[in-house]
Amino acid sequence: MVAGHPDGAGASSGSVGAVAAAGVSSPGAQDAAASKLAKQARGNADGSRVPVFSLPMAVLCLINFNESVATNVIWPFLPFAIVSWGVAPADTGTFAGIFASCFFVSQLLTAGGWGMFADARGRKPTLILGLVGSAMAMSALGFAGSFPVAVACRALAGLTNGNIGVTKVMVHEMVSKRDQAQAMALLSFNWGMGSIVGPIAGGFLTATSLEQAAGFSVPFLDQFPYAMPCFFSALISALGIVVGACMLPESPEWLRQQSLGQAAQPSSCWATCGWPSKLLDALRCACVARRGYHHVPAEEPAEAAFPSAAAGTGATPSAAEASSGGAGSEASPPDELGDGISVRPERALQGCLARAASRLAPAPHSPLRDSVLLRCFGLYATLALAAILIDELLPVIGKMRREAGGLGMSEAEIAELLIIQGVSLVVFQLFIFHRLVARFGEGRVFKWGSVCALVALSTLPVSIWLGNSSGPAGRWVFVGGALALKTLGMGCCFSLTFVFINSAAKGRRLGAVNGISQSAASAVRVVGPALGGILLSVSLRSSVVWIHTGVVCALMGLAMGATVAIGASLPTSVTDANREPDDTPPSAPEAAELELASVHV
Repeated sequence: MVAGHPDGAGASSGSVGAVAAAGVSSPGAQDAAASKLAKQARGNADGSRVPVFSLPMAVLCLINFNESVATNVIWPFLPFAIVSWGVAPADTGTFAGIFASCFFVSQLLTAGGWGMFADARGRKPTLILGLVGSAMAMSALGFAGSFPVAVACRALAGLTNGNIGVTKVMVHEMVSKRDQAQAMALLSFNWGMGSIVGPIAGGFLTATSLEQAAGFSVPFLDQFPYAMPCFFSALISALGIVVGACMLPESPEWLRQQSLGQAAQPSSCWATCGWPSKLLDALRCACVARRGYHHVPAEEPAEAAFPSAAAGTGATPSAAEASSGGAGSEASPPDELGDGISVRPERALQGCLARAASRLAPAPHSPLRDSVLLRCFGLYATLALAAILIDELLPVIGKMRREAGGLGMSEAEIAELLIIQGVSLVVFQLFIFHRLVARFGEGRVFKWGSVCALVALSTLPVSIWLGNSSGPAGRWVFVGGALALKTLGMGCCFSLTFVFINSAAKGRRLGAVNGISQSAASAVRVVGPALGGILLSVSLRSSVVWIHTGVVCALMGLAMGATVAIGASLPTSVTDANREPDDTPPSAPEAAELELASVHV
């Protein structure tokens, strides 16, 4: 039934005629019909959208908050934990890189699969399974007594979790086009909250901090000194499981595809064989034609169900004839096809129509053959490389002696340094970011943010030197200010990168596309921490203090420089897609698919 149409039967028949007419009408008539169908379909889609501040968005924000806590809770105590696991202090940087890389090695192997699973089985089950995996992995990490066990726990977290990409897909599908940037900013806000809460838990819930505050020791904490921060993260994952299972609805866009029989089809990006689907189509349409159901003109059932075939013969009925032929008919009851197989005729017919519509429009190319999407993947990869380098190396630099170019901080002080980043991100995303995007556009804000992050990371050794030369207060001003500037810039970039990817993925499965982008980011996050840790360990052997942190900061600067260059190369149709008017008429094949997409069982 067409949403908003007073007569469901006539509307369904009219849809068949309109689709058939789209294949043979004049270009002017096609444009007019396309504009009308686009407005109708978009109106139907807007009815299923949710506001930015709504319960589904709140649940997605909780899931994103959990991801941030699970990521950031380990950084304050990681250098100290590595030493407690039997690693020599001089090799802390190398082993910290290995520990950080193992998560992304496993995520690289499974991110694409989780995206395809989300397309086939739904967004909600994928998110719940990811939360379960996160809870299990963090609980096991709390009991890790050696470095190999800790690496295995971290790898388990990467294998079972693809929630970051799926969360962005759900936001894109649930929020209206104009609110995309604000919705992504809200996710970044909650990521910032997690980057505040995570370091607090990681720095102040360790055995050393708790026993100093309590004044006595606890045998359990003496044996597992880093269990409490990990249990805290697992508790938030458990909360996300309960809230998500009870309050998170499935994506309306995925449900629409499921109702049209599209959700189980293989993604076009993998170029899989479609002969089983074609055979099933032929069998269903043969049954529909043999039974002569009311919604299809009895004299030409095949042509109505497959207008692309009818267009070649000129035997397509008009929209008016189809509408008048079905306006007064009632829905047919379920019938028996074969031995005990019950099929609703309308559902079988609409499954044929949905696949016929997919044949009208040209099949989208693989994302790996789309130059714009490839640039978006590269943009995300270079940005992720710079982010993982600073996230992994900042605690190590914070623990290093000041004479060696570090900051000489304790666990609690490193946590406070990370909290500065989280607070700045929260304030910026809550009060400033969406106003900047509304006034200047996504493309310009991304450019400004990437340049700010480039400057902050490239000059970090200078900030550390100025901070150490100015005393404790100066250290917080210079180093904290540089990290705040970096955080604001990267906050802009991450929020808008997902908007760019979703805008460039037109006509493709968003779950699979975001899975590929997550795989690209995981690939550089595998190499980045190991490379950064090795470079830092090698640099510390030099007698020149500036080299100790200068080499790794130069690598961060190169990654952000590549991000700036790739962002500048993206077309405005991607960087400012959400500022374009929503009533742009599509082509005739797209209009035919939009019309069929508005048919509900």
